[in-house]
Amino acid sequence: MAMKLRNLSRTHQLVLGAIMAAINVLFALFSSYLFAFSLLVMLFLPLASVIVAINIDIKYYPVYLIGTLLLALVINLANIDNTLFFLLPILTSGLAFGFLIRFKASDLLILLVVSVINLITMLVTIPVINAIYSINFLEIFAQFLGFNNIAFGTLIVPSILTLLAFMQTLITLVVITMDAKYFQIEVKSEPFKFAGVVNTLGLALVISLMFFFHNIALALLFIVIFLAVYEIINIFKTNKILAYVSLTVSVALIFVGVAIFENNTQLPFYFGIIIGVIPIVIIDNIWLYINYKKKRGTE
Repeated sequence: MAMKLRNLSRTHQLVLGAIMAAINVLFALFSSYLFAFSLLVMLFLPLASVIVAINIDIKYYPVYLIGTLLLALVINLANIDNTLFFLLPILTSGLAFGFLIRFKASDLLILLVVSVINLITMLVTIPVINAIYSINFLEIFAQFLGFNNIAFGTLIVPSILTLLAFMQTLITLVVITMDAKYFQIEVKSEPFKFAGVVNTLGLALVISLMFFFHNIALALLFIVIFLAVYEIINIFKTNKILAYVSLTVSVALIFVGVAIFENNTQLPFYFGIIIGVIPIVIIDNIWLYINYKKKRGTE
């Protein structure tokens, strides 16, 4: 049986949503008592919501999301933190994933958008959990991960969450792509032309936040570096010399930037990486503009 169920009636769509909601709640309940298990659940459970998002009308997304959350909160009232921090990001990212597939988004765009939505959802839930339980969730999470230096742990935890968000989305993307025929869907695998534009916005966010929120800025820096590597790969496919020059300049400027931030600023030294990323972003945007002008000239 294919997982893309065509022409489902409203009743069947709601039944499908209810079944997947029950699966989500069941695993969320298990993860409340096995914290390490919850990390594993985070990586694979979004598939349930992806199946829902592919098969039900978009107008039923809020019903599925709110219904699943309410059911989880009622059944697992003693562990509201688990529902908010683990289940909510799983639901939002799964629905976003299925929504983008329905509109035939490219694989990289899905990876970026869903990972960012996942990360934002987790970061938004942390202050709520702190307020409900009068705790510092990042410190507790850092202790669980084994950080002896709690201050350093709270700095790194958002970056770890970013990595988990990427891994979660990547695993889901791989499973969906490998079984695209089984799911009766199409996932486009094509270059994302506007990576440079997106990375420009990412750099602006990192630069803005690094003066106030080091941990969040560091997490965003992870995404910026990922996009910079992707940009280099894309440039390499069309102009190897330009790619090698860009990479050489970038690596050299990373060392310079780290040294400058280490010796001449009060900001953490790793933000010096930004200086090495900037030329890649500039070159990629210029290259995008040149190709656009060439294309317009041939039309």
